[in-house]
Amino acid sequence: MKFQRIAAYAAIYVVWGGSYLAVRVLVQAMPPLLAAGIRYSLAAFLLLPLVWWKSSPFPHWKQTVHALWTGALMLGVGYGVVFWAEKRLASWIAAVLISTTLLWTYLGESLVLRSTRFRLQMLLPLLLGMAGIPMLMGMDFTSKRISLPAVLCVLLGAVAWTCGSLAAKRLRMPDSPLQTALLQLTAGGGILLVAGLLREKFPQVVSLGWRPLVALAYLVLAGSVLGMAVYHWLLEHEPASQVATFSYVNPVVAMFLGLLLAGEHSSLWQMAGAVTVLASLVLLWAMQMRNSSGPAQPADCTSGCPEL
Repeated sequence: MKFQRIAAYAAIYVVWGGSYLAVRVLVQAMPPLLAAGIRYSLAAFLLLPLVWWKSSPFPHWKQTVHALWTGALMLGVGYGVVFWAEKRLASWIAAVLISTTLLWTYLGESLVLRSTRFRLQMLLPLLLGMAGIPMLMGMDFTSKRISLPAVLCVLLGAVAWTCGSLAAKRLRMPDSPLQTALLQLTAGGGILLVAGLLREKFPQVVSLGWRPLVALAYLVLAGSVLGMAVYHWLLEHEPASQVATFSYVNPVVAMFLGLLLAGEHSSLWQMAGAVTVLASLVLLWAMQMRNSSGPAQPADCTSGCPEL
């Protein structure tokens, strides 16, 4: 069992961390909206037999509608813009920016939902995280090496994901997390496919080459299907707060893979910005753990699995 736990953590750390580089490879050969739509639609199709085998009866129509529209917001908007941005940004920068979801989630829970008490001491990690964002751009907002629209799109994606997750906590969602995931993947994938077909040119598969096809297979099979199964297994056998550590490890893995394998470049300012943002997330998590009566609970799969 110990080996299984180690292998499971290694899977969500490395597999989900590597998803950002796979997206970067894929969108260099395919239009980004189509690439995202195909990825999520194929993942939903492959997840269907597992849902059929393990799930409870089909959810109520209100639960279905809630899962579909949160999926459209979280995947259709949240990660649709990230796919677009990764055509213009290094994968590791996108990974660090999307990790700010944890900061937006705390602000949403404390200031909007008021399910968590806002504490002044939390301003330190929040301000620290915000300070790291311009550092990620090398402190040069006019540089052609870093696309400001792409950075803003990734931040928009993080906020959209947060809004969908917070809405899912207040809405009546399907009883089965797998049913929720399937419906959200279907909605997000469907919207992205339609948007891609309307705005982008569908590429010929034979002209893609083997690298983007391998990246697509990785994203569908490893990133979505395997990653989701392992994530569910860990939630059943490990403390939720411990499983949530993938949120801090994934950007680090994405940084190393992007810099070492893909030849992506970085400056000292950008590396300092990445360290600043990640440090703010760890500090926020530590403060929440200290101030709560029990372990801090991350968003579970009833609000969608937080992976790219």
